[in-house]
Formats: sequence, structure tokens, C-alpha cells
Amino acid sequence: MRKPRPAISTDSHVINLCCKIVTDAQPLIINSSPLPDAPEKECFQIVAGHIEKNGGEAVYGWAIWEVPGVYIEAEFHSVWRSPEGELRCLTPFPLPFETILFLPDLNRLYLGRQIDNVREPLAKDRDVYRFLYLARRVFEITNAGDLADQHGKIRLPPKAAKEYWKIQSELSKVMPRLDRRYP
Repeated sequence: MRKPRPAISTDSHVINLCCKIVTDAQPLIINSSPLPDAPEKECFQIVAGHIEKNGGEAVYGWAIWEVPGVYIEAEFHSVWRSPEGELRCLTPFPLPFETILFLPDLNRLYLGRQIDNVREPLAKDRDVYRFLYLARRVFEITNAGDLADQHGKIRLPPKAAKEYWKIQSELSKVMPRLDRRYP
């Protein structure tokens, strides 16, 4: 399946998703300036450390990603506002991007617990629906109870581990079908 990329702010499905998450908010295109040697996708830790050294503040919101024609996804995210007011994404991602689409959310704070992504299909395809459902279940399993307060490598209870591996097995069947359909 195609790799996710920053969504395009003017697309109607992007605007609709943003309005569902934050009423009357406008997504912003902001520069991506990943810090060297920073861990991938650890935005909250990265921004907090950068503020300690350089001042500024954290801005919470959603990075909006899209696999064109397949699905759209909002990921809870933090960016840095410099003392001069410039917003910058400091977080490395698996694929480098010059900019990201960021939807500020003034009503939500990061309190040390993961927040699940908001996902919507763009294709009427049962494998896409299944993939998005399985992604939600992985989040629910890995963040149930006390697991929600753990970071890094976690240890699942036996029953949860069994379900987790069952989901991984199902994903290993769904993904090749999506790869063929959406190269």
C-alpha cells in the first residue's frame, strides 16, 4: 500500500475530518525540521526537551496524514512554537517531509497517555475498513488499563498478547491485498 503523506489542506475530505476533530479550526502547513538524533515519532518528549534548551512552548493538535484514495488519519501531535511565534515540527518520521499539515487543538492536552488516531476510509473497500478497525484494536489492546501509562516497550498480559498476535496475523493477510490494490 502507498505510504502516508501529509494531507492537502484544501481537499474536502481533509476539511471534513478537521471539522469533526476541532470545530472552526483551520489546519496549518508548517515546516518540518527534525532534530538530529531525535527518536522517531516521539514528539512530546522532543518538544519538551527543546523548550528546556531554547524556550518557546508546545502546541498540541493533530498531524493529518493521508494515503491518497485509501484512508485519512489524524495523529495527536505536538509542535514547537519558537519565542518569535514560529511553529515548527521537530519530530523525525520514517519518511522525511519538508512540511506537515497540522491542526491545532486548544482543547486537548498531552497528559502522558497515548491518544488514538482518528481514521477514516477514503475507499469503499472492505479490506480498508478491516485495516482501520485492526489499527484501532491494536491501540486499544496496547493502551488498556495500566498499559496507557507505559512508554517504550510494553509487556502485554497473556490474554491481550494472544489477541494482539491474532491481529498481527490478520494484518499480514490484509496488507498484501492492499499492496496489490493500492500500489
